[in-house]
Amino acid sequence: MAKSNPTLKALQTAAKGLLFPSETDAPIVAFAWPGGDGPPTEAALRAGAKLAAGAVVEQATLAQLTRTIPKESRADFKPLLDALGALTGVTVFRVGEITIDVYIVGRAADGQYAGVKTKVVET
Repeated sequence: MAKSNPTLKALQTAAKGLLFPSETDAPIVAFAWPGGDGPPTEAALRAGAKLAAGAVVEQATLAQLTRTIPKESRADFKPLLDALGALTGVTVFRVGEITIDVYIVGRAADGQYAGVKTKVVET
């Protein structure tokens, strides 16, 4: 991306140093992809994340995902949740089984899709 992307920068700053709690505490990484006309779709996810054709994708809500964050860690996640709140149509996509890539994607004011990704392990 040639020009500075303020949404991506805000997400990178908010995610810095955070680990998403699961059986493996994985880092949270910000991203930005070419956008579309509306909220992110599974097709947009597959294109932006370059997923394999047969990858299993499930959708969830941000509320469902954040319920897994322990109470004592929630304050640490507030800046990230605030940054995600600047996006519209935020959707959580879970890719895979057991070791799951989690993408939290929304549409930025400039029309691009942006968000954060991490991994969770569920056994």
